Amino acid sequence: MKDRNILPLAEALDVSLVGGKAINLAKLMQAGLPVPGGFVVTTTTFRASDGKVGKELADEIREALTPLKGKRVAARSSATAEDMAGASMAGQYDTFLNLETEEQIIEAVEKCWQSIRSSRTEAYLAEHGIALDDVAMAVVVQQQVTADVAGVLFTADPRTGTRDNVLIEATWGLGEALVSGDVQPDVIRVDGDKVLSYDVADKKHAIYPGGDGIEDVPEEQRKRACLDYGLIMRLTDLGAKAAAHFGGPQDVEWAIEKGEVLMLQARPITTLAETDAYNKLLSETKTYLSQRVEDGGGPWVRHNLGETLPHPTPLTWSLVSHFMSGSGGFGKMHEELGFAPGEKVKARSFLDRIGGEVYMDCSLMTEMFSANYPFAFDPELLRSDPDAAQNPPTVPNGGLKKIGDAAKLAKSAAAKIDALSLNLDQRFDEEYVPELMGWSLAQESVELQSLGDAELIELWKEQSAKVLDDFGGMAFLPSMVEAVAVEELRQLLNEHVWDEDPDELVSMLSVGVRPDCTMAANMALADLDLDEWLAQYGHRAPAEFDLASPRWNERPDGVRKMAEQVAGTDLDTLHHERLEAADKCLTKLYAELDADTMEKVEAASNRVRRYIRFREDGKFYLMRAYSVLRTTALEFGRRLTVDDDIFFMEPEEIFAALESGFVPVDRIADRKLAYAIEPRLQTPHVIEAGDVASLGNAVVRADGPALAAHGVSCGSAVGPASIVLSPDQCDGFEKGSILVCPSTDPSWTPLFAKAGGLVLERGGSLSHGAVVAREMGLPAVVLDGATELLAQGETITVDANAGMVYREGADAEVEDARIPRSEIPPPASAKEASANRLGLTMAIVWGVLLGLVFLLPPNLLHDPFMGLLDTLLWPLVRGFGMIGAVAIVAGFFGLIPILGQRYLTDNGRLFEAKRRSGLLRKAANKLPAESARRKTMEQLAAPVTTRILKASMVPLALILGPMIMVFMWFPMRVDPASWNAEPGRMVSIVAEIDGECLAPVSLAVPSPLELDSDAAQTLPPIRTELEELRAEWKDASDMSDLPWEVQSAADHTRMTMLASLNAFLREGVPPQKMTWLISVPESAEGKHPVKLKVGDETVSSFDLVFGRNVPPAPAAFAEVSEQVVSITINYPRALQQASFFKLPGTKKDLGWLGIYLLAYLPTMFVAKFALRVP
Repeated sequence: MKDRNILPLAEALDVSLVGGKAINLAKLMQAGLPVPGGFVVTTTTFRASDGKVGKELADEIREALTPLKGKRVAARSSATAEDMAGASMAGQYDTFLNLETEEQIIEAVEKCWQSIRSSRTEAYLAEHGIALDDVAMAVVVQQQVTADVAGVLFTADPRTGTRDNVLIEATWGLGEALVSGDVQPDVIRVDGDKVLSYDVADKKHAIYPGGDGIEDVPEEQRKRACLDYGLIMRLTDLGAKAAAHFGGPQDVEWAIEKGEVLMLQARPITTLAETDAYNKLLSETKTYLSQRVEDGGGPWVRHNLGETLPHPTPLTWSLVSHFMSGSGGFGKMHEELGFAPGEKVKARSFLDRIGGEVYMDCSLMTEMFSANYPFAFDPELLRSDPDAAQNPPTVPNGGLKKIGDAAKLAKSAAAKIDALSLNLDQRFDEEYVPELMGWSLAQESVELQSLGDAELIELWKEQSAKVLDDFGGMAFLPSMVEAVAVEELRQLLNEHVWDEDPDELVSMLSVGVRPDCTMAANMALADLDLDEWLAQYGHRAPAEFDLASPRWNERPDGVRKMAEQVAGTDLDTLHHERLEAADKCLTKLYAELDADTMEKVEAASNRVRRYIRFREDGKFYLMRAYSVLRTTALEFGRRLTVDDDIFFMEPEEIFAALESGFVPVDRIADRKLAYAIEPRLQTPHVIEAGDVASLGNAVVRADGPALAAHGVSCGSAVGPASIVLSPDQCDGFEKGSILVCPSTDPSWTPLFAKAGGLVLERGGSLSHGAVVAREMGLPAVVLDGATELLAQGETITVDANAGMVYREGADAEVEDARIPRSEIPPPASAKEASANRLGLTMAIVWGVLLGLVFLLPPNLLHDPFMGLLDTLLWPLVRGFGMIGAVAIVAGFFGLIPILGQRYLTDNGRLFEAKRRSGLLRKAANKLPAESARRKTMEQLAAPVTTRILKASMVPLALILGPMIMVFMWFPMRVDPASWNAEPGRMVSIVAEIDGECLAPVSLAVPSPLELDSDAAQTLPPIRTELEELRAEWKDASDMSDLPWEVQSAADHTRMTMLASLNAFLREGVPPQKMTWLISVPESAEGKHPVKLKVGDETVSSFDLVFGRNVPPAPAAFAEVSEQVVSITINYPRALQQASFFKLPGTKKDLGWLGIYLLAYLPTMFVAKFALRVP
């Protein structure tokens, strides 16, 4: 056996010769732990070979196999990388089992050498920063254990990071079945000598020694525990010894043969630091969010800034979070628009970094409009519509005054945007761009290395303020104008074009006269002059808002790859085709819409065309200035000798390090570790207070052949899914493939030229991907978790119009629930919404007024209203009789609501909506109850009934007050119970007079009425007489001649009577009634004024009414004056019961309500038919 080619396993102590796996086994053997014997084919042979085992080495292998003759062996790869950069390399190389012949073993050695070149190994090494040329391969040839049970043991729990617990996984047969993931093992958790839990798995399969691959486990063994308590303790003891020997927690592979435990491998658990960091991150995130919830924060929703800043580094976040606050550049832009950001959002950003992702705190975003803004975001809407976070909040959350103030603020902002739109694009091009470019060129010419530390710090402060506070706000201002213009155009089309999707029309019309800067950059790639291209476009980059992301001018090879992606694609022709399609769309609209509407559509479309490019151009120029900050940051990194790690420091830390010379490398390392594990923390799209406790749990996403998505660029496409996680990893992307990716920025755009469609995991209609997709005519949707839900190469259909992604075979399994736009009821229009608001407002006004009518004293509102109605309606009674008057009023109230609905609401739209909803319901009823298409039809038809009901309520709300007052007037005026008495009989008037009143009270009646009693009456002087009586009782009579018993009884009676009299006089004499009888001749029909006087003063005037030509008058009055307590008019009762209207030949009185309905209902139905009201 020649030296350095093959070594006995026990002597394999040089890692450069034997690799990490072999040296660990040798150390286990030296520690006296049970390890199967064997030898190592060293790395010397690997480096000297051409991938094949030569004759000389083959002879040496045969000689080394002598002690193992007749036994099965295993060959395992052992690479030098297993001791580099903390990489365990577990599962990355190949293992070969059940080797018996020398030829099999030699062939296995060659295959182990070849495994170093596998794609999974290359990816693993690249992830850990290990160069492939620095890695060599040794091969461990070891006696194979005839294992009854095998598995792995972790001396610390790798899932929780707990060092006190041991985790064991065990299965029947060889452990390779467990390593390969082919079986579900038993899982045992141990703490010292206590078994905390033993979860027995259903072990359906196993790999047995000498067997032929995976075999079925006998039924009786599948759910039996593999280990007993004694073996568990033995394993735990051996694991503890291995950990003590190696000086740290170990991942141990083991096997049990005939009750003997053997150790097959031991390697450090390299993930514990990451596990600790993850648990710390999770705990800190939950604590932070819980505290923010207590302070009124949340809910949180992913922000579309994450498209260009998917995972911000600390230095970047310190700048961006300030920029996206009320006091930063974004806040200044809001102030420019007329908003007034509140103090809360000036003190902190409305964005939060949660699990490394950018989220918007909805409670603070509302403050960007004004302090205590009276609207909130709807969490359910945020979940279903990614675009909702980019629009103003919609849920009322304040009083009427605040809502009114907010409406004024919004109106003012809209006016400012309109004013800005007149020439903002021209100002941007002629003022902003030259200033920014000039400043950027001047900054790039500064010799940073010549500046002192203090000068460099001051330069950074000046640059960051200029870029983010000054340039930043202006960069996004034109895109705000564009967003408003797009929404205005969409609303116009939605209102006036019923048979086509307004989003699709907007997408077709949203094309700029000239390409935006991103599209221009892609066009320039076709005729690539690299130096010229980099000079003009090289300041951009993937994830370009992160300063840590190298710009294109730092990585020109990436630009060449982008050029390869657009090769053969004529983007200029594509742009012109889009312009022609937009012109054709406008021509078609001209033929369909009236002139006034088309004028509005054309104006909105022109504004969109002018400003659509600024979705990209604003960022393009801002990134030009932003790249200056990266250059300065790298100079900081050079001076502090941390290079790119500078992006894991915050500005104040950088300044302190330059001043003191101390660099917090430990803090940098902690942040880099946290940054690396942040993507593991799964967070939902929307986080509410109730979601905080469950953060970190797996996010469950709907799976199946049909996946609901959010359409952001209209159209549909079919093709193979191409899952691309980074634009640098797009080799093999085929033309016509559906690009499936997390999000996009300008570095992805060249792929769009070859893609047939786009599926994003995040973003919205205003995101980069959506804007460019619309520009290039690509259908695009947002589907959360798309890169995990979809498989590479599977055929999918992207239907952006319906917001669906259909997987291969979906057509056979999933019913097509899409409904053509021409069959869908037209949506509510602005006129319809305005009418509903008017109706609601009037209903509230009338409700308040009617409440006051009922609650306040009658003389304040009720009686004046009744008097007004007497004036308006009694002439109808005189002219048409009571029946005719009721019928006329009923006809009026039957007709007015229909007229109001016809002309105040969007009647034509509602009529068509009713027609289409009826057809949908009929079609739905023919489908099975569980049909998805039926459910869609019913969902589309259902709102129409409510819309029509609301429309019918609008005119009713307008006349609600008068109608209810009329319904109160009818019983008091036309109901037989309220009719006036007929003349020709006696009437009595009873007045209650204050008992203390001594003045004469008189009643004056006009002719032909006559008083049958004295006109003037006087109350007896009750108080005077009683006071005289009291004076008499005070003087005791002389009863000395009477017995004392009589005297005592008489005195007691006198005193009792005197006390009662005093009490009566103290309380006052109660009111006394006076009655006047009046003769009413038969000729006295009508109204007759009567006056009541006390002394010479008239204290009350009222009317006596008779017959049906005058409305009834009050018959009782209270609190008339100080002397008159009340007046009551007693009319004679009718000699026979009166009726309002009886049908001929019947005794049934229809009453005024029956007449009302007989007139109201036919009028309403005839009017609905005649006026075509739904």
